[in-house]
Amino acid sequence: MSSYFLNSGLKRDGQLQLIPEHIRFNLTQLTPADVGIVQFQIILAEQEQNIIELLDIQDNLGNPLIKITLKQRELIIQYLDNTYKFPIQQVILYKLYPIFISFHDEITLITNFTIQSQKLPQRFVYTSNKMGLFLGSRSNLNAFTGITRNLQIRFVRENELKTQIEGEIKTQKNIVDDLDYIESIKYKLPFSKPLLSIEELDNWKPDEEYTILPIQQLKKINRTTNQPLLVCHDMQGGYKEDIWSFGNPLRQNSYRFYYMTHCDIFVYFSHNFITIPSIPYINICHQFGTKILGTIITEGDDNTLTKQILDLKYVDKLVQICQFYQFDGYLLNIETNVDNVELFIQFIKELSDKLESIGAMLMYYDSHNAEGVLKWQSELNDDNMNYFQACNYFFSDYHWNLNKLANTEKNAGSQKNNVFVGIDVWGRGQYGGGQFNSYVALKEIKKAQLGTAIFGQAWTYETSNDSRSQFIQNDNSLWQGKNTVSLFDKHKNQWVITSNGGSGWKIVQENGEEIAITSFDWCIRTYTIQLSLVSSNKGGIIQFNARVKGTGPKFEDLYLIGIELYDRQNKCIASIDSFSTKVNKKEIQFNAENVNVADDKWREHTLSIKTTEDTQYVKFIEVGKDVELWGGNYGTQFTGESMVYISYDSNKDLLRMIKPKTYEEFPLQTYFNNAVGEAYYIDGQKFTHYKGYYDNLNDFDYSLSYPTKKIVSQDIQDNWESSICFSDAWNGSSCIKIKGDLQIQKSFLIKLFKTRIDPQGNIIASINIKNFDKKILSMYLVVKFGNKILSQFKPTKILTNQGWDIAQYTIENQGQSLKSVYLKIENTSAQQQAVDGLIGGIAIYDDSYIEQMKTAKVDFKDPTKYIKNIQLKESVTNLYDLYIQFDLGELGPLLKTIRVFNDKQWIGNVRSNYAYFSELALDGDEMIIKLQIILHNGNHIKAESVKPFILNSDKIIRLP
Repeated sequence: MSSYFLNSGLKRDGQLQLIPEHIRFNLTQLTPADVGIVQFQIILAEQEQNIIELLDIQDNLGNPLIKITLKQRELIIQYLDNTYKFPIQQVILYKLYPIFISFHDEITLITNFTIQSQKLPQRFVYTSNKMGLFLGSRSNLNAFTGITRNLQIRFVRENELKTQIEGEIKTQKNIVDDLDYIESIKYKLPFSKPLLSIEELDNWKPDEEYTILPIQQLKKINRTTNQPLLVCHDMQGGYKEDIWSFGNPLRQNSYRFYYMTHCDIFVYFSHNFITIPSIPYINICHQFGTKILGTIITEGDDNTLTKQILDLKYVDKLVQICQFYQFDGYLLNIETNVDNVELFIQFIKELSDKLESIGAMLMYYDSHNAEGVLKWQSELNDDNMNYFQACNYFFSDYHWNLNKLANTEKNAGSQKNNVFVGIDVWGRGQYGGGQFNSYVALKEIKKAQLGTAIFGQAWTYETSNDSRSQFIQNDNSLWQGKNTVSLFDKHKNQWVITSNGGSGWKIVQENGEEIAITSFDWCIRTYTIQLSLVSSNKGGIIQFNARVKGTGPKFEDLYLIGIELYDRQNKCIASIDSFSTKVNKKEIQFNAENVNVADDKWREHTLSIKTTEDTQYVKFIEVGKDVELWGGNYGTQFTGESMVYISYDSNKDLLRMIKPKTYEEFPLQTYFNNAVGEAYYIDGQKFTHYKGYYDNLNDFDYSLSYPTKKIVSQDIQDNWESSICFSDAWNGSSCIKIKGDLQIQKSFLIKLFKTRIDPQGNIIASINIKNFDKKILSMYLVVKFGNKILSQFKPTKILTNQGWDIAQYTIENQGQSLKSVYLKIENTSAQQQAVDGLIGGIAIYDDSYIEQMKTAKVDFKDPTKYIKNIQLKESVTNLYDLYIQFDLGELGPLLKTIRVFNDKQWIGNVRSNYAYFSELALDGDEMIIKLQIILHNGNHIKAESVKPFILNSDKIIRLP
């Protein structure tokens, strides 16, 4: 092979999401005898209608030479003036083995199902010394869910080409023949998917042997008061990052819904015919006692599909699908005309009755009049009453007004808790306008004592410009009543340069973003604003977000970002910076020893500081310096700045109006794990994920029933903050940060759980905390029993591990019901103290749960007994896919998650009957696998104590 070889910079285990991405190559020293080959691997999930441009090669004059696009089931190759189309399967298995295209006398396309060739009318002659590659879609950022790997553009000599193609075809044929079975185990889709047609519904059969299924059972967490909450999750058509049951390989900023503690019913919605909820969402919902519904939808001018699904023969199959995948029913969203109303009502009634017999439910979406004509009523009335009575659950359209709401209240009668009135967060025709004013509609629904159906809650994410901090800010504003005022306009030149060290600051534009780059000496810029000019609210939070990275070839550049508060006399009264992350009462000091060090990735920083009555001015600071003494701008890069002022308005607090559900069984346990970040922590020890970041929605475990200020706070009500910390954790990728000032002998009380539990025996609890100084701060577990008296308990023991304190509590049986649980932090010193600590997890259970563990005979030390089958198959040369099938038995109801280790390296978590991890390295002829079992009360032993499962060479299936 020739030495001419280029690729996109992706390594074998690299991943690149198919969004607009430009890669350009400059090629020289090519002769007419050099022939180009494009080779890449693709993993597809679901894609939409948009054409996805994979490759676009032009000559020096901009004339097209080669263009490759993907549209649903076709790969389209435009070669000079000719077009060739290759059919491929819409949803590809784990690997679409290399699509191998040669531009010579023919095009050869090899997928994992077919090998096809097209003769060319002429030979490709290379006429350019520049090659441009465009990967993605210019028209739609979210048009494609998929990744490419091993993207390569190679050039070989003409006489080498034939031998190479023949060898590649032979290899691919062997792979195609070998794909269906790996001994007795089939490789299956690692992601969730819907049924798209009546034919797919006809052909569906339960096959537990080869299907990934959830393991989380529906917990007893219910609402003890009226007016339940339904959330309809329609985000970008559904089946996005949540499809991956073993971790998302696409990106680390995927959506999170943080309020399952308040949600009674979660509808997984898409515009596909039969929407089966994704495995991660089934697990998450059941963990929080939330019922999860799939969707049956027909829409458009043609009602053929509606006629087909109303055949009563499909009732049993729909029930069987629901039971098999372990979700809790369907939203029936028929948005076409219905020709036979009597049959329609009979279908609703039979499906509802049979779902109810397995503990599931059917909900009718308001879309017809009494004659079956598609006509949204936006209320419960005589026109749609029969549909409601056939299933007993009703989801109102969003275009209601106060008169229609009053009609719904009247007509619901005693079934108000089964009637859900819609709020479209996007605000399309919504009473009150939706968006951050969604509270207006909720207040009226609450007055009418009806259920609430919040639709499109991911609006806060979809409008966040792919920024995690912006999403969290939006989400807090919508759900927690936090008023957010922007202090900075990135389109205006508002920065003041106070130090232009070296070659000074340089501003460049990249993908529509302004990037500021520093030089070889300290470069400093500031932005100052008078707070009273932008907000009259006092006692809010100043928040500063910015993304930072270094500049090569040596990326370890120095930097600092910070906030300073000044009074009317221009005296600094408080500050915070990215290095210390502590609030100080003086101006920010920095030197080479007290600054952050950048790397080659964009790192997002979020700084927050509480204002005081004296705060008049706010100054934001960015400092950077190149570690190399190079002329020009090769120092720290800054972009994505956002400066906001956040204050709380209880009238806009949706969570305060909805109130959390009540936990009715032990254990109560959470790690506050957001399940997305740059690292994963196990018992406080940091693990860098083998693909460079961690994103596994299936591992989401974020439970904070009372995140809003008014409910949580006591003595420091106007001077505290709780937030998600992504830079540290006890288990997972995040924890809770608590900040505030405590006066002498004062405390604050955080309500964690609302409960209705009769403990069986003693109560055992543990709380994981960090940075709370035990000499000046006391930690108490506070509980309210049936006598409504708050009782506080000091830890019986405090252990230390990896810088974390594990406070352990034992509360003797009180003979009373447990009503609520709090965490209390008290200042026991003789002066005011700044609180800035982390809460990494909490677990509360009783003696009966310990007995349940013993009865199930959970084997922590030898979890290999729960393995039904395990295989290792070579996927790329010297890289292997690991496949594990579990038989959990009595362990299932107790299991929270299983951590999987490849020798000592953590590779991921599992909450299903299958595990799949791709492209692992193998040293020698065996691989050591360890499984660490984590129960719902957090109980586990160290991975080092676990008996390994050793895969020997005779168990490894290699490529031919």
